[in-house]
Amino acid sequence: MKCNLSLEDIIKYTENQLSDEDNKRIREHLQSCEKCRRQYGVLNFTESYAKESIPVSESVKKNIMEAIDVSRYSKEKKFLGGRLNRAMPVIKPVLAAAAVFVLVFSVATNYDNLRGLVSNNGSVGGVISSPGISPQNTNAGLATPDATDSETQQPVEKKTITVYYGNSNADGVVAEKREVEVGKESQIERVIFEELQKTPKTDGLHSTIPTGTKLISVVTDGGICTLDLSKEFVDNSPGGTAGEAMTLYSIINSLTELPDINKVQFMIEGQKQEVYIHAVFDEPFGRNEGIIKTQDVNATDITEESLKNLEENNKNSIQAIKEKDMKKLAEIVHPVKGVRFSAYSHIDTGSDLVFTKEQLPSLLESEVVYAWGAYDGTGDPIKLTFAQYYDKFVYDRDFAKAEKVGFNKIQQEGNTIVNIKEVYPEGKFFDFYFSGFNPDYEGLDWASLRLVFEEYNGQWYLVCIAHGQWTI
Repeated sequence: MKCNLSLEDIIKYTENQLSDEDNKRIREHLQSCEKCRRQYGVLNFTESYAKESIPVSESVKKNIMEAIDVSRYSKEKKFLGGRLNRAMPVIKPVLAAAAVFVLVFSVATNYDNLRGLVSNNGSVGGVISSPGISPQNTNAGLATPDATDSETQQPVEKKTITVYYGNSNADGVVAEKREVEVGKESQIERVIFEELQKTPKTDGLHSTIPTGTKLISVVTDGGICTLDLSKEFVDNSPGGTAGEAMTLYSIINSLTELPDINKVQFMIEGQKQEVYIHAVFDEPFGRNEGIIKTQDVNATDITEESLKNLEENNKNSIQAIKEKDMKKLAEIVHPVKGVRFSAYSHIDTGSDLVFTKEQLPSLLESEVVYAWGAYDGTGDPIKLTFAQYYDKFVYDRDFAKAEKVGFNKIQQEGNTIVNIKEVYPEGKFFDFYFSGFNPDYEGLDWASLRLVFEEYNGQWYLVCIAHGQWTI
């Protein structure tokens, strides 16, 4: 079929400057003429970028001009004739804007892809629509790839870090494990500092970073991490030798947990200071193991070594519960008393079920329906398999990432009396607590998982898993 459509016609069609009758004529022609369809696709696609007025460097423009076979649009070409000169006001910004197109595709492709858009072997394809419609919707060959997570979101890596917060006695810092997400372009040092500014999950600990402190920059080189902090770090310091030491070594000990950091150098808004309240401040600080304390204990009948065993078994227990690893959990269960399951905060020694460490590993696969007590409010019997009970009354929330973890202290009570200390007077417990999830409920949807331990032959063992929630 003979083509009598000019580039000027295509330009006017693209810019919606024709009558409805001419628009219809050109649209029908584009459906059947591959050559004109390619020209229309290139113009329509690249002009959409030109309208955004994105600055383009000269080097990129040069690459674009080299990539496009401009000889096909020279004055000697019959089908363009002298109309190319008249079209240049549109063509020039179009070619410049095409640089954006090359940048978008440069990682996955190369400049040959753009050349393919106007080559005889290429095809814009797709269905021709009315002028003004985005080519992403009308020309499949020119549509940019759908955005994927890897393109639009920075990839993240989950890491477990150790940070140190001040204790309630104001005489040391206490370690707390946290799971954080670190982006590919993020600095782990900055992530640690920002975690130190947050409220600790462990009851009795507090952040030591002075209010309003901003981390201006952080650089690690040769084993020394240099922190440049805002003036609020000095101006808002609570003062006192003990508080000053907690503030500094909360940061220093947290950062020196990283294998490539041995010392920390502080700067205040780009300048070294001779002193920070009392401490010499213009030299790098090394790690201080002596200031590290264990978690505050509101009982005097437990040694530091025993407390470490208790904390370790608690950590292993909540992780095993999260992973539904009953074999691992069984290793921590009391060898004589077994482990009790309580659906609510009030432990009922008459109706709660107790399983031995030998029974525990196979319970998730069991199809046996057990009677676990009565539902709050209705009084109906709770008849569930172990797996069903587990999902409803053990790990119905991600308690391993609890908002707060209390030690030997109940974080929230409903109308039910919490009697853990009465049932287990020699025990110690951890309360994994969420204050709520839906603001509309004003905290009535709080949730807790309490793990109770008792000591046996010098080791702490799990004796009870009690679920806590609002009850009538």
